Amino acid sequence: MGKADLHIHTTYSMDGTASVHEALEAAVRAGLDVIAITDHDEVHGALEARAISNEYGIHVIPGVEVSTSEGHLIVLFVDRNIPSGMSLIDTLICVREMGGTAIVAHPDQPSPTSISMQSILKALEHPQAREVLHGIEVCNMNPTHSPFNWRSQKAADKLPLAHIASSDAHIASMIGAGVTGFEGSTSRELRQAIQRRSTQPQQINYERPMRIFLRWLRLFIGRKLSEVFARQATARREPSRSLK
Repeated sequence: MGKADLHIHTTYSMDGTASVHEALEAAVRAGLDVIAITDHDEVHGALEARAISNEYGIHVIPGVEVSTSEGHLIVLFVDRNIPSGMSLIDTLICVREMGGTAIVAHPDQPSPTSISMQSILKALEHPQAREVLHGIEVCNMNPTHSPFNWRSQKAADKLPLAHIASSDAHIASMIGAGVTGFEGSTSRELRQAIQRRSTQPQQINYERPMRIFLRWLRLFIGRKLSEVFARQATARREPSRSLK
């Protein structure tokens, strides 16, 4: 059975700390067959990862975590950015036009980024939107969401959607903490499994949310300081302009 982590962030996300190379290295260490890079409203990290994926022997699905007006939506198999701020249904229609597929991220949780059960049901009643709304996260290992996975599971049990487990990793060491099992080993076979609703969510690793948060905070601050120092070094190397 193949293993996939379909919700991973890199430094292309404002709050991500792992470079694309670091994310791929971590995915290999976790024994994953397929990953999706899903940065916030930005697909370029996923495209970069796909371009070098053969070096790591892993399948990379280009994706993005879209900020709809009703919460976050994981979109897979797209190679262009999707406008943020649209309604869930309008976003799904856009996904359909691009040939992608969609997974509801950390649904029905007490968070402004979580899509409500009411919005999901409304989307499933829409003929075009339901063509691409295929999955729902029942296990999200991000410390913001993992305490409420029971609510997501309860919502998913009532819906005709594939059950997905993901790390929602913002640090490399969390990649593979939540895994979606599927028959096969390729991204094409994974997509088929999602459409058939035959996926098997698995929680691989659990740490106390506060420990994960503190590890992320240390890496995030370190990344920001490195960026500041790099800008200062660049500014010092630039020749001063003579006054005219």
